Formats: sequence, structure tokens, C-alpha cells
Amino acid sequence: MDRDTTSSGISDCANSVTADQTSVTFHEHPDECDRTQTSAFFRAPSTPGAITELRQRIVAFMSTPSLSSQELTDLALAIGEACTNAMRHGSPRGSLDEVVVKCVKEPHRLVVEISDSGYGFDPAAVPMPSAEQLKEGGMGIFLMRTCVDKVEFGFGPGTTVRLVKYCRSS
Repeated sequence: MDRDTTSSGISDCANSVTADQTSVTFHEHPDECDRTQTSAFFRAPSTPGAITELRQRIVAFMSTPSLSSQELTDLALAIGEACTNAMRHGSPRGSLDEVVVKCVKEPHRLVVEISDSGYGFDPAAVPMPSAEQLKEGGMGIFLMRTCVDKVEFGFGPGTTVRLVKYCRSS
């Protein structure tokens, strides 16, 4: 089901998308997803290029008229942080690991679950960043919590971050 192939060879909606050694697999209704809701399932190798494309595809899928452009930007930031953390901290075998994402659009909320092969961590032990010590890295969980309505963590096997964004009435 290929549609609208771009000049880079990436399709907007395809079963398997490949560009420059980056492969992101997309399924509109896999067995893992509830078919009664609008859902998508993505799988990508744990590499920077794949994570960038994965974030873009998730955001494109999750875009809905019930989100303002600012809310969509916030959701994109939270998704990007979660995917980057999955690649950096949740991929013990590097590019041999995959980041797996399940997206569900419900009438009043959007849910994105990002899963990796990581060993987990204690979310309560992650310190809040201070303005005096701003540096690159260490702000992902803070940004996720700031940008979406709910952030949940699940552990074993691997780590799953669940982002929930409530939608205003359309």
C-alpha cells in the first residue's frame, strides 16, 4: 500500500519504508493493536536516522484536528525525547536493537507507547533539571512531563514509556 513516494524514496504510508539504510516499518492495524480504535504500530532500528524518521511518522499519524499546532509541537517534542531516550539508554546492543511504538487515537485522547530493550530505571530517581545547571542531556523526562498530560513507565521485559495527550472537543 505505497502512496505519495517522496524524492528520497520514502513513502507516506507503506508497509516497509527504506531510505539510506534506515528502515521504519509501519502497520495501520497489526494484531498487537485494537482494531476498534484508530491505531498504528511502528518498528525501527535503534539508530539516529531511524529515530528521526520514526518521530516524524508518529507525529504525522497522530496529527488530528482536535490538537492545536502548539499542542502538536509539544507532542512531537515529547515523542522525540522518548524515542531518543529509547535509542540512547534502552538499546544495550546499539543498532541491533529496535524501538517499537504503538499509537492509538481515541475520541478524547492520544496515546503513544515507545518500547525498547533497556534494563529500566527508577523514574523517581531522575532529578529535576535546574536553571543553573542547564546542559545538553538529562532533560528528556522533564520535557516529556511538561509537553503531555500524562507520562507513565513500564518495565520488563524492556522499558515502555506511555505518553498521553488529552484532546479538546472538536
